Amino acid sequence: MIAHTMEYRGGPQLGALPVQPYTEDAYEEYRDLYNRCFRPMRQALGRYPLDCCPDRAALRAEQIFLYRHKGALAGAVTIREREIDGLIVSPAWRRQGLGRRLLAFAVGHLQGQGGTICLHVADWNRPAIALYRSMGFVITHTEIVP
Repeated sequence: MIAHTMEYRGGPQLGALPVQPYTEDAYEEYRDLYNRCFRPMRQALGRYPLDCCPDRAALRAEQIFLYRHKGALAGAVTIREREIDGLIVSPAWRRQGLGRRLLAFAVGHLQGQGGTICLHVADWNRPAIALYRSMGFVITHTEIVP
């Protein structure tokens, strides 16, 4: 698998998005959406197990932000230290700008803390790479991951 490290080199991101911090009561809904979003890629790349988060303890939840619409989980983004991780959007919300808004939220959140903002993406995920580039991320490192 080819993977890229990307760093944010764009300007300030001030987009407001009414996200909520993850709470334990969102576990099943979050896990299900996360797995629906990443299972096809993991399967295509031969990455096992196909699903993540078999229990609540496996989920490091302190920096997961959820976006809900009319109570239903529409998308989420995880921040781990200075890295944006696990940007997910429900299939019903794709191509409507929610991924861009979640990414802008995450960048803005991290910009207030200073330092480099990065993310990792599989080369297989071309739509994500295009989104990240359009938002000001540049590829700074590429590697083959066994």
